[in-house]
Amino acid sequence: MALNDEKQHPLIAWEGFSGFIPAVKIFFPLCASILFKPVDFFRMFSTASEASSKQRLLRAITFALISGYIKFFLDIANLYWFKLFAKGILSSREAFELSLIPAHAWLSPLFILRPVFMLLVTVALVAFGCKFIFGFEKSVVPALLVVCYRSVADLFYAIPLIGSIFALSWSAALLIVGLREVYKLGFLRALLAGIVMPTVILFSVLLAAGPALNRAVFSFFPEMKTQVVKINDMTAFVNTFAIGSANQQYKKELGFYPAHLGVLKKYLTGAVAADITDPLNSGGYRYLYTRIDDGHYKLIVEPVQVKETGNMSFYSDEKGEVHSGSSDGPVIKDVSEINR
Repeated sequence: MALNDEKQHPLIAWEGFSGFIPAVKIFFPLCASILFKPVDFFRMFSTASEASSKQRLLRAITFALISGYIKFFLDIANLYWFKLFAKGILSSREAFELSLIPAHAWLSPLFILRPVFMLLVTVALVAFGCKFIFGFEKSVVPALLVVCYRSVADLFYAIPLIGSIFALSWSAALLIVGLREVYKLGFLRALLAGIVMPTVILFSVLLAAGPALNRAVFSFFPEMKTQVVKINDMTAFVNTFAIGSANQQYKKELGFYPAHLGVLKKYLTGAVAADITDPLNSGGYRYLYTRIDDGHYKLIVEPVQVKETGNMSFYSDEKGEVHSGSSDGPVIKDVSEINR
């Protein structure tokens, strides 16, 4: 590529622009270059640039935030559009729940920070992935540049219904191509660093941290409130069942039921133990345990705020069954019954 051609390249122009109008003029040619000539685009990072390293990084972050907030407003538009589209094909209850989604989207003050949150999480996950796969001596700055510019794929969310499919697949492809080009490594290692390892790390963190972290994440996505309530319901049922099993093990070893739930940590996973003993009831449910005598106990599990943090309540005792509502309520045998 000739020097004169390089100066005309959208990346060089983007990193060197000054003023709002020049930025607007170069933004969409830059998007086209990333989307349709990704190999050539990411190879430009190894080309000498008049921009300093700090300026190059700031321009990449600026691009990512612009793309992120474009997607932010597309998400809001799609919520309203999908509500109208689905009204005729859903049940009355589902249509009512769906009608609340756009309203819920504005309930959290963190909602407006969603693009920033998503960028930070993605950068962190990919950076860890690159360190694990490429080596801890490798700089994560090139990965940060790739993550920022691959966000151009969010523009596909402008396509109704199928836009998310294009956006996710194109974003993954850009991430792999970008990491391969800037680190000069093979496709497989780029795939492992950019997609596989971040996915493994994300799920490991979510599983280890338990429901509290999930709800913290959902604070950025308040339109999913109905889903959060369902998750709380299912988590409360699973926890109730786990407490029953732990109580049986405790009695088998010691000959009597525990005096309080705090002594069951040995028999429960860390996430469950933390959830049922949390004084703030971050899981949306409170666990009211009473030992009647050595051979009898009762457990009442109820939402902190009905319809806000949970829709159901549960009852369990030494028989090991989980009832809906009270001891006279129907027995729930499987978590799938919660959805019904």
